[in-house]
Amino acid sequence: MNTAPHLQAAEFRRQCRVLRIATVCVLIGLLALILPGLAGLPIGLADIGALTDAQRWLLRGIQGLPAVGYLWALWSAQFALGELAAGRSFHTTVARALRWIGLGVLAGALLQVFAVINLMRFVLDAPGSYVYFELSAIVLGVIGAALVLVARVIDQARALQAELDEII
Repeated sequence: MNTAPHLQAAEFRRQCRVLRIATVCVLIGLLALILPGLAGLPIGLADIGALTDAQRWLLRGIQGLPAVGYLWALWSAQFALGELAAGRSFHTTVARALRWIGLGVLAGALLQVFAVINLMRFVLDAPGSYVYFELSAIVLGVIGAALVLVARVIDQARALQAELDEII
């Protein structure tokens, strides 16, 4: 019966390795899609003929800002999967991963909802709203914040467990 937990742990580490490879493939695929996208503006902005080259490049960078947070979240996920595959502490790794993934998703969402629209308005010297109500970005922001809070709960549970272990 002692081999069952060992086999389960080995299977879990194998699954983490496979999922890490899949996550890295997604990360590379997204980079391959994002980087060429920086070469051209979206159709609505490409039609604006009075833009200087500097404005065009600035707008491309602004549009790519949320991707930085989302790619950070993916990088954090694959890193955590690698740590779990290597047999590192589950609670510590999961708490750190949830925190970094949550912060990445939250940052990407906040950049999408607040920074992108306002920076584009500034560069284009155009009127418009101060907040872009994109439902998916707002939902991702809430989920990112929730992940950070869940990580905090896991840290507190780990500390409480350590305290109880010392008492016993």
